[in-house]
Amino acid sequence: MDIPNHIEFQGDSERILRSTLLAVTPEEGCALLIGKSTELQNQSKPKVFKIHLIWPCCNVWIDAIHNLNDKYLETKTKMQKKISRENRFLLDPYEQLSAQKWARSKQLIILGAAHSHPLSSPIPSKVDLSSSFSPGLMIILNGSTTEMKAWWINDPNISEPIAIPWMSLKSKQ
Repeated sequence: MDIPNHIEFQGDSERILRSTLLAVTPEEGCALLIGKSTELQNQSKPKVFKIHLIWPCCNVWIDAIHNLNDKYLETKTKMQKKISRENRFLLDPYEQLSAQKWARSKQLIILGAAHSHPLSSPIPSKVDLSSSFSPGLMIILNGSTTEMKAWWINDPNISEPIAIPWMSLKSKQ
């Protein structure tokens, strides 16, 4: 996928995304973004991601299993906070496959993923970058301020994701 010029939330998809991500606070919420990638006419064909549907996902992070993988990261970054679902998320692979199958049946695609940072800014962390689908779209919601930002992740090894503007369109789907 190519980087979009901007993102458009169709109908109530922005409200549903916010509600989905905030519903599990203080844990990180997560969801898949389903819609269409379109090219605008007469503008040298920039891409627009139109998000039609939010596919809520369970955060299946299991502390006892996944903390083993984070021990190196924890000591390297000298994190003092306990690693848990409050600062980590993992999308269920079965949900991802179900969402992809459903989207294809409706001539839609998975445009990216979203998650919340209950207590921190909506900027991708090093862990977010290392576990992202790349290249791909990542939307992050700050749970305490409800500020939301969209990012394009070209390469998980590059610590500078690209911010993407977005807008809400209250329209009929």
